[in-house]
Amino acid sequence: MFWRRHKKVAVVLTCADWRLHHSRVDMNRRLARKLKVYGADVIAVPGPDGLILAARKSEWQSALDQIKLLIGAHHPAALAVVAHQRCAGHPVSDDEHVTDVAKTARMLKEQTGFAGPVAAVVAVYHSDAKWDFNTIETV
Repeated sequence: MFWRRHKKVAVVLTCADWRLHHSRVDMNRRLARKLKVYGADVIAVPGPDGLILAARKSEWQSALDQIKLLIGAHHPAALAVVAHQRCAGHPVSDDEHVTDVAKTARMLKEQTGFAGPVAAVVAVYHSDAKWDFNTIETV
């Protein structure tokens, strides 16, 4: 396909929270810029940085299966896990989001065997339509 030969994409595991997907937030374009790709395939689940908890093992496996499918289909240049402050799906402190999203990104890289970069990102809340996206680490 033309687009696959000429446009790099990423796969992003992010929260399903509507606020992140609001057009004024423009998450897809902003993450694409941050990851240096044309666009991003998005897998949205509540509290993605909490998927590594033992109680959410089946959700983690489901997300991994979806990510592996997209890796095989679209050959992304990068992966990312995006957590966010004030998350109902993983209601922890801001500091815990930083720790958990980094762990989740490392596990994602390890369990997919993805050769490219995997970014751990935290969306910092200012208002429902205003967020900053801070890269915590890239593995």
